[in-house]
Amino acid sequence: MKEIAQAALQYIQENLLVSLVFAVIAGFAGMKTVSLAKKTNPALFFIVGALGVFLGQFAILYFGIKGIIDQVSEFRLFFDLLAAYIGSFIVASLVNFFSPH
Repeated sequence: MKEIAQAALQYIQENLLVSLVFAVIAGFAGMKTVSLAKKTNPALFFIVGALGVFLGQFAILYFGIKGIIDQVSEFRLFFDLLAAYIGSFIVASLVNFFSPH
């Protein structure tokens, strides 16, 4: 698991600009999907998105989907954004579940 986490961090560092943009987009989308009416801090979008990007890359590597995604390399950005959104959704759900109402 440690090797997978290191590989996910290495991928994020190699594609830093794309990862930062995806973090903001996925964090916003994930937070708004979970709590549409609630006002949230824009910094929270980035934090949730950054954790979501890491979680998404970790899941891609852990489940062995990277080999399949590499075969259709023209859709790599789409799958990265989709994984970041799913990861952000999971993180935002946990934040919403544990936050005081």
